[in-house]
Amino acid sequence: MKQFYKVKNLKSQDEARKFVTYWDLDLEERMINTARAISKIRDLRFLGLTGPTCSGKTTAAKKLTDYLERHGHRVHVISLDDFYFEKEYLQDRADADPNIEIDYDSEDTIDMGLFAEKIESLMRNDPTELPRFDFKSGLRVKGETIDPDPSDVFLVEGIQVLYPRVNEILRRATYRNIYIYPESAIEIAGQMFVPNEIRLMRRLVRDYHFRASVPEFTFYLWQSVRANEEKSIFPYADSCDYFIDSTMPYEIGMLKPYLEDILAKMSRENAFWKDAEALLDKLGEIKPVSGAYITENSLYKEFI
Repeated sequence: MKQFYKVKNLKSQDEARKFVTYWDLDLEERMINTARAISKIRDLRFLGLTGPTCSGKTTAAKKLTDYLERHGHRVHVISLDDFYFEKEYLQDRADADPNIEIDYDSEDTIDMGLFAEKIESLMRNDPTELPRFDFKSGLRVKGETIDPDPSDVFLVEGIQVLYPRVNEILRRATYRNIYIYPESAIEIAGQMFVPNEIRLMRRLVRDYHFRASVPEFTFYLWQSVRANEEKSIFPYADSCDYFIDSTMPYEIGMLKPYLEDILAKMSRENAFWKDAEALLDKLGEIKPVSGAYITENSLYKEFI
């Protein structure tokens, strides 16, 4: 843990609005500074954007893309999530081996052969049809077709960018990578929320609203998610070229009403209810912050 933000409960709507705006613009400025440095790299072909789950990669990808395109680069965003094996394949594999659990975070869930094929096609500047993964159906469907120019930049986004096999494929051309992560903790109302806990809270809200995932399943997956991060992500983080801390000091209050609504629907008989109850207790004295206060380009549009 790098540091922590000591945050007070905000007393008025005006105070909350200003607080949210300040930190949204602060993160936006830091992302722009990173994009400015990257734009100066000659012959850049691939740009990796990574970090553990719910770190803000989608927002960073958009900000980097917007900046680079305003400064003369044509950028194509490629999500490694779109290269997941289909859900039926993962289920069959898990059924065949009691040591395997379904997840969407480990290296083995990515179709590396397909990914390498598409990257090689782009490097040859051939028209390349990319897949798109539909999380609701668990199927890969037809995505966009890219007709690349030799000067195009491909921004590859996903937690898997640091995986050795992915890294090996991308380093066949001029390549840099960025690591985004909520590195700082938040202390508020006498409670300390550490980075991994903050990401779990973000994921509970995001997956419920955008991935049709009930909190019981998110808690269940979290165990394997964290194990994979310790094995496949955190050990390689220091190898990245640029770093962005995505902790938002206002976010505990902003997540609170969503979490209270979502977690209240859990069965008290579920194995993870005690975890949910402990989280609700920690949130008890924290004043909510309205999601209506986030700015147009806020990272929090990924989660609420």
